[in-house]
Amino acid sequence: MSTFETFGYKQQLSRAPSTRDLVVYGMIFMVPIAPFSPFGFVWHDAKGMVPLAYLIGLIGMFFTAMSYLRLAGEAAPGCGNAATCSAVMLPL
Repeated sequence: MSTFETFGYKQQLSRAPSTRDLVVYGMIFMVPIAPFSPFGFVWHDAKGMVPLAYLIGLIGMFFTAMSYLRLAGEAAPGCGNAATCSAVMLPL
């Protein structure tokens, strides 16, 4: 018997975090500081035009996502990720 139980304390909290707890902790920890880390590099490379650089990246990611959506929906509907789609579409 531990010394805390002699005073009427009963452990109620779990000592092991769940996956949800870890995801929430990661979001709280990373989201506020995430944009600041690459900002200086982007500012230097884009010569001060950071919104334009992010907009061009957004457009590129949008077209990539749309092409993947079309590939997964029409060409290989059973694919769940890019590796499986590549294996189906490009048999070796």
